[in-house]
Amino acid sequence: GWVAPSLHDPAEAGVQQWPADRLQRWLRDGHADGHTAQGPMAEVVLGSTANLDEADLAAMARYLRSLPEQAVARPPPAQADTRRRERGAGLYREHCAACHGEQGEGRMSASGDPAYPALAGSRTVTQASAANLVRIIERGGFGPATPGHPQPFGMPPFAGLLQADELAALASHLRQSFGNQAGEVTSVEVLRLRAAGAAH
Repeated sequence: GWVAPSLHDPAEAGVQQWPADRLQRWLRDGHADGHTAQGPMAEVVLGSTANLDEADLAAMARYLRSLPEQAVARPPPAQADTRRRERGAGLYREHCAACHGEQGEGRMSASGDPAYPALAGSRTVTQASAANLVRIIERGGFGPATPGHPQPFGMPPFAGLLQADELAALASHLRQSFGNQAGEVTSVEVLRLRAAGAAH
């Protein structure tokens, strides 16, 4: 399944540095300033926080911003070899760059709102566990449709298109490009995550 990242660690899911109004919008709409709720969190927004009144959203935002920051020390990330990096870069150009940008900068909609999220600096991409990134690549990325964000852009699933070694190369490229510094993803890890997902 999915990994619930730490709300204490700013590198994972901590929101201590987010402005309160951005966090309230994200909780209400599932989308704010290029950050989109995905996976189980999209379900939470759709079934719960999108229905809260502003006072409750403000209280929830205050609580989340008040959690003490506890950054977790990480070992130096394992680097993908040159062949895997080059393969991942080619897969990115073929399948991802048209929406996410040549340098992972994301794309804006015609109205000027972030449409396709930036991958450069994305916490989903650089979390200690690559599980959520692999899930999104495999199953697609779909934010919740809410009154404040009624037509979110979606990402198609690539599970039927990419073999485990290709997905590992692509995920490694995302985690080690555009200024991102996270560990490589191996084919074995992808196969393990696929097996765990099939069991649920």
